[in-house]
Amino acid sequence: MAKTNEYLYGKDVEVPLLDSEVVMRRIELLKEHREELYELHYTKRDEAHIRDVVKAISYWENMQKENC
Repeated sequence: MAKTNEYLYGKDVEVPLLDSEVVMRRIELLKEHREELYELHYTKRDEAHIRDVVKAISYWENMQKENC
């Protein structure tokens, strides 16, 4: 369940928007890193690391959607 700004910060609070360029760059960097991690042979991959990067991508993509 997504939490609204009002729920998290309170009523009548103006929450600053995220810089869309910064968010997009974070997503790009995370995706590049994910691809580097996938380039390793499957027997040498750190699956926990890959899952954490995928979660971070999802987090920032959600932030980007909420910021629009």
